Amino acid sequence: MSLRRFPRLAVATGLAVAVAGTSLVQVTFANASGVPASAPAVADAVAHGPDDGHGHFGAGGKSLAGDYWNAKSKPETRASVDAWPAAATVVERLRAHGIEPILTEGYDDPKYEYNARLAGSGTTPLAVMMHDTGTGVPASRLQNTHSLNWILKGVKNSDGKVVRACHFYVARDGSVYFIYARRTWHAGAGDSMFGIPANKMNGYSYGIEIESQGASVQDLTQPQIDAAAKVAAAALEASQLPIERQIDHKLYAGRVQGKVDTAYDLNMWRSLTAPAIGTTYTAPYVSPNPKHISMAKMKWAASGTYVKRYQVALRKYAKARGINIKKYNPSGATGFYGSETRRLTKELHVFLGKRAWRNYVATRKSTKPGLGYPANKLIKKIGMTPIA
Repeated sequence: MSLRRFPRLAVATGLAVAVAGTSLVQVTFANASGVPASAPAVADAVAHGPDDGHGHFGAGGKSLAGDYWNAKSKPETRASVDAWPAAATVVERLRAHGIEPILTEGYDDPKYEYNARLAGSGTTPLAVMMHDTGTGVPASRLQNTHSLNWILKGVKNSDGKVVRACHFYVARDGSVYFIYARRTWHAGAGDSMFGIPANKMNGYSYGIEIESQGASVQDLTQPQIDAAAKVAAAALEASQLPIERQIDHKLYAGRVQGKVDTAYDLNMWRSLTAPAIGTTYTAPYVSPNPKHISMAKMKWAASGTYVKRYQVALRKYAKARGINIKKYNPSGATGFYGSETRRLTKELHVFLGKRAWRNYVATRKSTKPGLGYPANKLIKKIGMTPIA
């Protein structure tokens, strides 16, 4: 399906009228408090502590706000012409992909955008970001909507007012909740991309939260994966964005915050989402030789097959030499080059001895060796073959 078939202004104008005068607002809501009875209390959510699973569950508002924590509040009412897609536009696209969203109470209430210090900002979506909730709770004990209450009511701004913690939420059974239609917090601090200034992704993106343990554990149900890909497709279409604008939290905030969500490779998400928007996506080439490791991927926040190959070989080599890999790399070979991979790499360098460091470490732009990253000789040392 071509995105050009959905010019934003025309669709938004027509459907905005429809939402006021049809049964669109009659779609099933959560209960009067906006939360199903099965959802845990906010106090229970916060008790788990912030970022136990390197996702969001229980995190404070400041960690989700990015540069908007102390931003100046703007008028609470929405401008007559807003660059952000109307709620009706998004609902229409969700339904086009077979998703009947559960519209949570207040899903289009301008007060939450105002509380997020994003009202009147005039920004437009430039990315769609995949998250997992990062509860730290194993799948066997996760409730269907474990994080929903916290997402709706658990995040507060510096004035103690509620900010919605994402735009869409996917429960364990694949049900999709439309959390908020306007600009809100979900991304926190991160790198600049797509012309968006660093730490300002909240004002330029949709956030999709998927109920999960987090911590790089691949525990999503098939209904969740299918639904999340369709939600991403709907958000991309509503924003008239190409498949390359589908990103995940670790791509944006891995270097800055150490985020590792989602546990799945971004190429998987794009490959699932692309057909839904009538396009194709070809993942970057990966050498079929299992010994090959691309040195271009030996860097902070890189992800994918080459990183996982390095992690597997690194862990095997380190363990054989008596290094406590659980101490430095408890999450295992996740395919994401984060703080654990860097720590284990550094520990191996220390094990090899001071004189060996300069033979094995990669030198970054500074004059000091980067002990957390491998050079070609270390890749060979652990039994692999470095390639460009």
